[in-house]
Amino acid sequence: MARISATGTRRAPPARATAKGALGRRPAAGSGRQAAFTLIEILVVVAIAGVVLAVAAVNLFPSDEEIARKESSLVALDLEAARDDAWFGGMPTAVSLEDGRIRTMRLDAERAWAAMPGRDRALPAGVRIDSLAIDGAPVDLREKLVFLPDGMGVPFRVALQVRGLAKAVEGDAAGRVRAVAP
Repeated sequence: MARISATGTRRAPPARATAKGALGRRPAAGSGRQAAFTLIEILVVVAIAGVVLAVAAVNLFPSDEEIARKESSLVALDLEAARDDAWFGGMPTAVSLEDGRIRTMRLDAERAWAAMPGRDRALPAGVRIDSLAIDGAPVDLREKLVFLPDGMGVPFRVALQVRGLAKAVEGDAAGRVRAVAP
């Protein structure tokens, strides 16, 4: 039965507690449980962390073979840069491979080889140039490897030792320079 208030409006009777819970509502699902991660969620996180660590370990700790490949590629890039300087600069350039350094030089006004600024690189520890062969004939490492501005050159081979592994850089008569397996 509805009651009438002092203002004359009808009021509904108050709700009664039932077996379903206070005020006729069911208790919230899991209201007595604590929030936690499921086993599946934990396993997914562990799997993702494992994949990330596996990828990072490969990049953080490269093998001797990977280091040898990288260092021989850097020597090839130095030689390509010298070749490009000759092509685009219109003057011969030379590379000296002695004393554990790669030096790029250009002919100066007196027709003498002068070092190009910023083009001298020391080879890292564990990297050694063993030999230089030009047009198939071994030459002393004090000889310069010359690149002509016409883009044509003589075939050459630079033999390297990187952490005890043999590597090589070759150039052909058309001017192509590449790191190769010995």
